[in-house]
Amino acid sequence: MKKNTKTKKITIITLIILSFIINSIASFSYSENNENKKLQNKSYQLEDLLNLRVLIDKIEIKDVSLSIKGSNISLKYSTEEFPTIYQGGFSLANQITILSLHPYLKFFYDQNYYDEKNIPNYKDIMILSSNYLEYKNKKYRGKFLITKKNDGYYLINLVSMDDYLKSVVPSEMPASWELEALKAQAIIARTYAIRVTIERRKKQEIFDLYSTVLDQAYYGMDKENPKTNLAVEQTKDIIIIHNNKPIWALYHSNCGGKTIEGKLVFSNRLEENENYLQSINCPFEGRRWKNIIELYTLKKILEKTTKNQIYSINKIYTENFRIYIVYNQNYIYSLPNWQLRKLIGYNVIRSPYITKIEILQDKVIFEGIGAGHGVGLCQFGANTLAKMNFNYEEIIKYYYKEIQLTDIKRWLENANI
Repeated sequence: MKKNTKTKKITIITLIILSFIINSIASFSYSENNENKKLQNKSYQLEDLLNLRVLIDKIEIKDVSLSIKGSNISLKYSTEEFPTIYQGGFSLANQITILSLHPYLKFFYDQNYYDEKNIPNYKDIMILSSNYLEYKNKKYRGKFLITKKNDGYYLINLVSMDDYLKSVVPSEMPASWELEALKAQAIIARTYAIRVTIERRKKQEIFDLYSTVLDQAYYGMDKENPKTNLAVEQTKDIIIIHNNKPIWALYHSNCGGKTIEGKLVFSNRLEENENYLQSINCPFEGRRWKNIIELYTLKKILEKTTKNQIYSINKIYTENFRIYIVYNQNYIYSLPNWQLRKLIGYNVIRSPYITKIEILQDKVIFEGIGAGHGVGLCQFGANTLAKMNFNYEEIIKYYYKEIQLTDIKRWLENANI
């Protein structure tokens, strides 16, 4: 009996040890799998954020006539049944002409109209090229996606972050400027693109960025320049963060000697703790401007805005970035200078720094200094600092406060997006 009891004890101990080993292996395997999944998720997020969807054009259903040129063009399409699989329509040519997008896809390659193809029940269109794609006399890298939303079709350029920036930097800042200023611009443009992309994807938008100054000017590969390409390459993957989040990296042409606090102009964009867009003195004094509009035009704008009939505009003045318009003898309408820019036109009111307003017979004369909204980095100021031997990091930290520069991969390791 004692021998059997001893044998049982050994067996139980052995089973406990084996159970511990198996559980440890399972726990390690589970932990390892979790880490792998995390890494896969991070890798997917990184790849996702560095491949952008840039809106090139919106196409009305009733007015379709798209001509796209390139080298070895091919067209593929997906269907409602298989929306993520692109198939069919494959060919190699130097030009594709799309004649119809609704109710079915109708197109032909090169000049071979007689070889016209009709595709019913398609969902999205993908157009590829071995070199570039040309649309409305602009050449683009990457691919084109044509997809439907509401009452129209959207032509979207699927492009890598680096190729996008190689067009944006010289579109937004002269390539002849100082290299350190161009590097600062590259980092700022990359950060802006990341922040906007994250925000739009949270809202499940079908594109990430406008190709115009609604976001950043992106005019295709013809704008590329060896010097700005170098600025993009030498700052590869660097972004600006605040509280471990990419900042709204706002910038403008020239501020008129002092930038404007971001929360005054863009309170709807900035969170309560985002205090990096402060008002700072700038080494570039700014360029003066003067523009004239018809008094009648201002009356019509005011009528539309106030919903009142405007008999007379008696006086206009500005204080603390606000415009005051005295109309119909004793009524006053007031709004911020940056909202007046939107109403009258950004080419007329060049900046919020309005220095003088004069009513002269049937004209209104506006005078001011600077160009752009005045928030964040002043581009002319950045170039001035570069000439004073500031490097790109010093330039960025001059205009954005309490921020850090980091590699996007390093940021993503701890990011929660």
